[in-house]
Amino acid sequence: MAKAFFSRSAALGLAGTGGFLIAWEALSRSGLVSPVMLPAPSVVLRSGAALAETGELGAHLAASLWRAALGFAIGATLGVASGVAFARSDLLYGLFNPLVQVFRAIPSLAFVPLAIFWFGIGETSKIFLIAWGVFFPVWVNAFIGVRDVSQLFVRAGESLGASGWRMLIFVVLPAALPMILAGLRVSLSIAMVLLVAAELAGALHGVGYLIQVSQQVFRVDLMFVGLAALGLMGFAADLVFERAVRLLFPWYAARETGGRPARADDRRPMTSSLRGAPGA
Repeated sequence: MAKAFFSRSAALGLAGTGGFLIAWEALSRSGLVSPVMLPAPSVVLRSGAALAETGELGAHLAASLWRAALGFAIGATLGVASGVAFARSDLLYGLFNPLVQVFRAIPSLAFVPLAIFWFGIGETSKIFLIAWGVFFPVWVNAFIGVRDVSQLFVRAGESLGASGWRMLIFVVLPAALPMILAGLRVSLSIAMVLLVAAELAGALHGVGYLIQVSQQVFRVDLMFVGLAALGLMGFAADLVFERAVRLLFPWYAARETGGRPARADDRRPMTSSLRGAPGA
C-alpha cells in the first residue's frame, strides 16, 4: 500500500511538472511575451547543456555545494550544541539569551556588507554568512525541543537509573529529535538563500555568480539555468536529508509517516482474538 501511494504521488508530481513546462513552452512561443525575456524551457535546457559540456556549470555547482555544505555543517553543529546547552543550563540562558534574541532579530542578509568588510570576498565571508543564518533556526528548535521534553519521559528515565549525561543522551535528545530535525530541515532552504546572497556580493565561481554575470550580459536563458540549478540543489538536499533521517533514525521515520492506518480488526481486544484459540 505504501509503495502504491508513493508511486501515485510520484506520478502526480511528474504530471504537474510536465504540465507546467508545457504551459511555459507554449507561452514563450505564443508571441504574447518576448522569448528573450522569457526563454522557453527547451532553450534553457540547450543553454544548460552547452554550459555543462564546457565544464563551467559543474565548476559553479561544485563551488556552491561546498560553500553551502560547510556553512550548514558549522551553523547546524553550533546551533544544536548551544540550544541544548541553553535549555539545560539556567545560568547560560540567563547570561546570553538577551544577546541571542537581539542577534536573531537582525536579518542575516544585513550582515553581508559587514562580512565582506571583515573577511573580504573570499570563501570565509560566504561560509560565515551561511553558518550565521543557519545557526538561529537550529538553535531555537533545539532549545525548545530540549526544554519542553515531557516530564513523563524524564521520570521514566529516572526510574530506570538515568541521570546526568545518560539522561541527556538516552532520554532528552531522542525526545527532542523531531524539533531538532525540523530546525535542520528549515535551515537547508535558508542556507540556499544566503548562499546566493553571498555569491552575488562577490565571487568568481558559484551559481549566484553565474546568475549575476548572465544578467550583466543580458543572457536570460543562462539566468534560468542558474535558477534551475539552485532549485534542483535545494530539492536534492531535502531528499538527501530525508533519506539520511530514515536511515539514521528509523523509529522517527516510522512515526513521521504514521505507518499504515490501523484496520478495525487490528483494534480488537487481545482477549477476543484468543477466544477461538485451542484450549480457550
